[in-house]
Amino acid sequence: TMHQEYIEDINASGKHLLSLINDILDFSKAEAGKLQIEWAETDATKVIRNSLRMVLPRAEAAQVTLVEDIPPHHLVVVTDAKKLKQVLLNLLSNAVKFTPAGGEVSCSAWTDILTGALNVQVRDTGIGIAPKDISRVMTPFGQVDSALSRKYEGTGLGLPLSKKFVESMGGRLECSSEPAAG
Repeated sequence: TMHQEYIEDINASGKHLLSLINDILDFSKAEAGKLQIEWAETDATKVIRNSLRMVLPRAEAAQVTLVEDIPPHHLVVVTDAKKLKQVLLNLLSNAVKFTPAGGEVSCSAWTDILTGALNVQVRDTGIGIAPKDISRVMTPFGQVDSALSRKYEGTGLGLPLSKKFVESMGGRLECSSEPAAG
């Protein structure tokens, strides 16, 4: 019925607003250096697989193939599992969102032999970003203004928040891209 559609629209709008508010709160905490990090021994392999599973329905709906490329042994690191998962979900859902049907999103992970640091890489065959625009997508609310980006909804906080989370856990988030090269 028409009422049911309205109710669903209101519900979806409410959820979108809530996620926007939560992102803003998280970002302002990060800016103020008040992010609570809950350090614990974390099975990164499980977190990655779990994140891929959560993004799978969206990828299937978008006709995008998800590829998992992680070693068979478990990658265990001391980090904040919840924040790691949030970063992965942000990166993976972004990659799916900006990859056209028939494309591919892959997630690979490995441990640096010299430092013992965990490396996680999310690659896609999507629309890509011009190198000059990368710094813009890393700033709050900074979306690259193109006909394509207007087609996608988002808060413009996913990447800057992910960057803050990664840095607060002692890591680095790097982005490299070319238009039409994912």
